[in-house]
Amino acid sequence: MFCISSRRPRVQVLVCAAILLSSCARHFHVQGVVLEVDRPHQTLTVSHRAIPGYMEAMTMPFHVESPRDLDQLQPGSRIDFQLKVTHAATIVRHVHLQGSALDGIPIPKAEGKISIGGALPDFTLTAQDGRSVRLSSFQGQLVAIDFIYTRCPLPDVCPRLSANFARLQKHFAGRMVLLSITLDPRYDTPAVLAEYAERWRADPRDWLFLTGSEEDVRRVAGQFGVVYWAEEGAITHTSSTAIIDRNGRLVALVEGSSFTSRQLMDLVQSKLDAGGR
Repeated sequence: MFCISSRRPRVQVLVCAAILLSSCARHFHVQGVVLEVDRPHQTLTVSHRAIPGYMEAMTMPFHVESPRDLDQLQPGSRIDFQLKVTHAATIVRHVHLQGSALDGIPIPKAEGKISIGGALPDFTLTAQDGRSVRLSSFQGQLVAIDFIYTRCPLPDVCPRLSANFARLQKHFAGRMVLLSITLDPRYDTPAVLAEYAERWRADPRDWLFLTGSEEDVRRVAGQFGVVYWAEEGAITHTSSTAIIDRNGRLVALVEGSSFTSRQLMDLVQSKLDAGGR
């Protein structure tokens, strides 16, 4: 490294100091799930994966360089970004929403999708024990909803989503309700779902598997942005994991399945904390 000479020693020192400080900045590529967006303070709270050479996986608030990067984000957004680290600050730059495995495939638009903060319309489906279950019966409790089907052949989709819920059930037992809704109601009868629930050691006090008419399932799935169709003996579908607060409002939506159970637990904990429990 060299410094440009100057007839003024003080100017020379300042120029050299600026070069040294800029050269000390480190840059890391980070992947995470957004827990909170604080636009007035231009910050993000992110549950991020381990950052090799810098820090382990954890939940951290970060200042965002450009307020425009916050426009596209909401609780549950999966993002990647550049983290600029200097001696004085850590700055988030170049934020991008992560894509899904179905990127590039023409996907019909979900009908009736609810926006973050919106109230969920009530619905009634049938649980694995044959009883009718209304969403409104969980008023006053935090609820997580995902969409699976028991014959799913892809280990990184439905089984991963169910494994995430199994960890939520263990970690938040008695503090929230889990609802897994099948996208294959013709095959996934209550009896089939009961066997699937047993496979995952689901406690029916905390975790229910729901089915219903094809019309009802499709309508509920659309409220969470999920679309699906039969294709070559399987069901191709988008994935969404939703968090509904105690007042029946959608407060987070994680799209896709390539997030960690730790990130989902951090998201749930942030919503439990926001509710005072």
